[in-house]
Amino acid sequence: MPGLAQTDTLATTDIALPSSPDPDRWRFQVAGGFFREAWDMNASREHLVGASVGVTRNLSRSWMLGFEAHLLHVNQSPEVDAFLPAGTMVLRWGAYRTPNTTVFLEGGGGISYASNEVPGHGTRFNFVSQTGVGMARALNSRIELVGGLRWLHVSNNSLRGHSRNPDIQAVGMYVGWQLR
Repeated sequence: MPGLAQTDTLATTDIALPSSPDPDRWRFQVAGGFFREAWDMNASREHLVGASVGVTRNLSRSWMLGFEAHLLHVNQSPEVDAFLPAGTMVLRWGAYRTPNTTVFLEGGGGISYASNEVPGHGTRFNFVSQTGVGMARALNSRIELVGGLRWLHVSNNSLRGHSRNPDIQAVGMYVGWQLR
């Protein structure tokens, strides 16, 4: 029946494929990661491990804007360890896309307020910036595996003077799930 064939065709084109995100689509992401201070060392070499949750919204086929909430444990031996909750805005650009995979560049910034001075001899309040490259791979029509490499910078921008502005320059990896 010609009418039935047209209905079937319309129904299949209404399904958003992972490679062609709906501009109005919100996403929810949960990830875990670790970072290791790589340069500009302080009295201790910090290691960070933790998790993040985030929401993003497609601005266009290639651009996404989101918010991530992080909770990181900062190992800063011999100084006192700290928990570092942070909130960051993140902008992602889909640099390369196949039917089931997107490679993206990302960057963003925000603020944090730690349980102790981070890094040691710094302040509890810090600015956070991050940039990196990542990949999202569709597992099915609703779930994507997401992961990437990030550079993480934590610093108070000399709010309490240059002598109280040690920073963390760390590189790391994260992996998680993204729900469409």
